[in-house]
Amino acid sequence: MSNAVNDLINKAKAWTGYLEKKSNANLDDFTANAGSNNFTCFARDYKTHTGYDLQGQPWCAMFVSEGFVQMFGLDKAKKLLASKLFHYCPTGVNQFEAAGRWYTSPEPGDVIFFTNGTRAYHTGIVTEVTSTKVKTIEGNTSGASGVIENGGGVCQKSYSLSYERIMGYGRPDWSIVLTEEKKSGWKEEDGGWRFYNGDTGECVRNAWHEDKEKNLWYWFDGAGVMVTNTWYKYNGVWYYLGPDGVMCTSQLVENSGKIYAVDRDGKMITESVTLTPDQDGALQYPELAQ
Repeated sequence: MSNAVNDLINKAKAWTGYLEKKSNANLDDFTANAGSNNFTCFARDYKTHTGYDLQGQPWCAMFVSEGFVQMFGLDKAKKLLASKLFHYCPTGVNQFEAAGRWYTSPEPGDVIFFTNGTRAYHTGIVTEVTSTKVKTIEGNTSGASGVIENGGGVCQKSYSLSYERIMGYGRPDWSIVLTEEKKSGWKEEDGGWRFYNGDTGECVRNAWHEDKEKNLWYWFDGAGVMVTNTWYKYNGVWYYLGPDGVMCTSQLVENSGKIYAVDRDGKMITESVTLTPDQDGALQYPELAQ
């Protein structure tokens, strides 16, 4: 499930327990001034966004519309709902059908529509789908079993996938709000390796990168590609990047038929180096570790 879908579902679920009001007071409070006159903050906001004053009218569709606005903003909400906000369920069905986004099998984030045998008459947002159930968050319903239109509150519900009153599902075009996942870590690209910082999604360019767990250093060129098998001069000092891209340290380096020495910081040594064999004949070069 995409982050956009999860965000919408969580935003809508956060209204669970909200009760409609008996008057135009305390519209943002979940339980204060509760009544059965269909006054809600959703109708108030719907008027702001559409110009339609529908306070006191059934509000399940306005709950859905304003849920999308709260999560994605007005312009994107309209696009996700296949052209515009809607307060009349048949209008929502027509929009999704016209956009080719009408389905008979649900996915999380879909807008579910219920039928009374004649037309769509109730709606909500799909929050979860199992092998046998479709779960929803709905406005103007109750916790009673089955579809309850004009029920007065925001509730989480569950239905059998074969429930006869389910008319179908409108599916938002999530590409409208999905952003490309930020790259993170090592990626083999363009014939080499890049390292991406997960917090920004940007690769390292013209800079060192330290693997702090292994205490290894790498250099990346202007294209963000790891440099290998070459000397690199940085701040006036030469460093050798090995075949695996790791900066060589405390060792002798063979390059183009010549032997070089680098110290423990990876810097090329330009002064004299004395190599002394130990009792096994292995050459020791303590100067490299100075």
